[in-house]
Amino acid sequence: MERPFRLLGFCGLYCGACNHYRSSFTDGTHLLYGEYPETFTCRGCRGETEFLHQGCDVCGIRLCAEGRGFLHCGQCDVFPCEKIVEFQHDVRHQHHLDVVDNLREMKMNGPEAWLGAQNKRWTCDCGMPYSWYEVRCSRCGAGLISYADRPENGGK
Repeated sequence: MERPFRLLGFCGLYCGACNHYRSSFTDGTHLLYGEYPETFTCRGCRGETEFLHQGCDVCGIRLCAEGRGFLHCGQCDVFPCEKIVEFQHDVRHQHHLDVVDNLREMKMNGPEAWLGAQNKRWTCDCGMPYSWYEVRCSRCGAGLISYADRPENGGK
């Protein structure tokens, strides 16, 4: 049975746009970049340990929220904590910049609405899902709005 929140990262990331998750599907193998064997399968940070990307497997944010029984960090009474703020400001990963806003949005509008908006946001008009840094749709070739477009990545 499909778990309704499987693509909701505890930290406020949308797992459905993650390269590691997307590359687990036939239409996403172009994202592998030789980092992982073609047999690697990620099912998002709520997946079983053998189906987690190695970074998510040891993620202190995931372990903290999961251990406290939270669906996401925005439910915690110390949100935003030092861990989530540090994660947000990790300059190596532009997709982390929105996590605090994402968690606030989830808290205000509900996780179902947030997931629906994220699914729409990370799907090309042709219906092909795409990842955070893709600039062209792998199916139709259309230009995509992604984190690669941010000025700090050399984009617009």
